[in-house]
Amino acid sequence: MKIKKSEFVHSVIVLMSGTVMAQALTYLISPILTRIYSTEEMGDLGIFLRAVGFISALATARYELSIPLPKNESHSFLLYRLSLQIAKYTLIACTIIGIVYLISQPFDVNQLVFVVITLVSSIFLVIINLGTNWAIRKKHFKKISYSKVTNSFVSNGLRWFFGVMNLGSFGLLFASLIGYIVSSFTFFKELFQLKKEHAGLISAKKTYVLSKVYNQFPMVSLPHVLLDLGRDLLIASLIISFFSKDIFGSYNHSYTILKLPLAFIGVSIGQVFFNRCNEMINEGKPIINLLNKTILSLVAISIIPFTVIFFFGKPLFSFVFSEQWEMSGYYSEIMAVWLFFNFLSSPTSSIPLILHRQKEYFIMGLISTVLQLIGFGVLPFVLGTSKDAFVQILWFVSITQTILLIFMIFITLYYARKGVKVIGS
Repeated sequence: MKIKKSEFVHSVIVLMSGTVMAQALTYLISPILTRIYSTEEMGDLGIFLRAVGFISALATARYELSIPLPKNESHSFLLYRLSLQIAKYTLIACTIIGIVYLISQPFDVNQLVFVVITLVSSIFLVIINLGTNWAIRKKHFKKISYSKVTNSFVSNGLRWFFGVMNLGSFGLLFASLIGYIVSSFTFFKELFQLKKEHAGLISAKKTYVLSKVYNQFPMVSLPHVLLDLGRDLLIASLIISFFSKDIFGSYNHSYTILKLPLAFIGVSIGQVFFNRCNEMINEGKPIINLLNKTILSLVAISIIPFTVIFFFGKPLFSFVFSEQWEMSGYYSEIMAVWLFFNFLSSPTSSIPLILHRQKEYFIMGLISTVLQLIGFGVLPFVLGTSKDAFVQILWFVSITQTILLIFMIFITLYYARKGVKVIGS
């Protein structure tokens, strides 16, 4: 009876229902898409998604993550508005940079299309991120689920259709853009309603004070996330530069499939975990028991799928996605343990924000980035640029990342027991 009455469990179920539906569509259509598109074309999609993620994170300076935190709703609205204002000027700056880049290069219609679709997609992803965090504050988890399902249904359906029409990489990118646009409609109405309802509460002075109170987000959280996303974007460029777009496409597909359990379940648990932890901290309650239960639940959910991938990734990928993805399956075997621990740690990534430990986690994130860049950016000069050399490099990265993630999980449990860090200590 306790479980049925638990608000935390109910919220997770609501979010997971939408997330599972959204990701199930991705799972079901992946074997079809991998038979329509080449590894190189899927590699283009991987680069695009990394670029959009990087720009949208930079756009709001991470202030959107502070929206669920204030006790006063008017303060949350001011943070929402501040995020929107910062995003407007950041996206204008990115557009100017994109124009300058295109002018400085020999005219290439493919580059033009890539830049335009990336910038427009970033605008709509910013709206989705803002709406999602406001929905978390209001506990409107159904809206988040609906947005995810809509995005998955539209983008994946169009990727199949454009693939049948032989539109190649353009079809993959354009389908993603339309998915973002349609998904953002869930939050558009709320965007205009908020402006109307809180118009009389707009205060430049209060906004300035709030920007200082929550300056850990742009000062610490932003560099942290840009480090992660920038690393992923740089790694994509390094793999393509040292090896080939074909190898990157196989690597990216494997990485994406192994990250799907995180999107399936981890993000939903993480969003509710963030909301519940923040409430418990405000009430002066310890969060260690909630953290322990969350990690144990994630282990129970993920141990079997990741074990199967570790032992049978190569034949499994070849059977499900076609023979051209056999090497991608081999890469998944190498990365399985690494991304298993990544799955365990990611849903609790809000702990640094809640406990004021962003600096400590930024240092650990920096170490993670350095190790990966040593692997993909330095070792090719030592081991060479063959397919065998890439496999050796992937083993190095996977082992070092696994060790670091295990350490991060233990340090997270330690900080949870200590509680909120006093600012200035």
